[in-house]
Amino acid sequence: MKIFAHIISTIFQPLLMPTYGMLLLLLTGEFYWHIALLYIGFIFLLTAILPLVFILVLKRLGFISSIQLTDRKERRLPYLFAILSYFLALALLWYSYFPVYVLTTMLGCVTATIVVSIITRWWKISAHLCAMGCLCAAILVVSILLKKDSAALLSVAFVMAGMVASARLILRVHTPLQTLAGFAVGFLFVTGFGMIFLVNN
Repeated sequence: MKIFAHIISTIFQPLLMPTYGMLLLLLTGEFYWHIALLYIGFIFLLTAILPLVFILVLKRLGFISSIQLTDRKERRLPYLFAILSYFLALALLWYSYFPVYVLTTMLGCVTATIVVSIITRWWKISAHLCAMGCLCAAILVVSILLKKDSAALLSVAFVMAGMVASARLILRVHTPLQTLAGFAVGFLFVTGFGMIFLVNN
């Protein structure tokens, strides 16, 4: 069971969520495949590869004890670098004239990550579930804005979020409240930014 939990935690690692989000944009039919794949590559490089390399360097230099960042106190620098990487990704999308709803969703994710990084200083809120909350909310917001039926996709996303929460509990790295709080932060911030955009348009 723990092996399965580790696999789920790795597949749905927070650093991979922006890339998954960009992949889902392909399902909206709003982008040419070759353009979307190019930007997915850039997002993957900025929000997954660069933060991972930074974490590996910190591990090599002895600043962190595990690349899993199980120690709450060791998360500050990796989180800060991840946030900076997300802002670079947001700037890339901005200067590439991506639709505003994409930028709004990304901004909600960045804000949620900042909030989680602040909370982590005192309490080990789940970054995995925050990322899943962002993903679920992004699907909901985009489906509303584009008037698309994403009920099936959203259902799958919620099931995946439940699996990730179960995995984190099985591994005993979080409590039920920490997983619930993480999901709530991600979901509420992305939904909130999305609704602000909806009201103003």
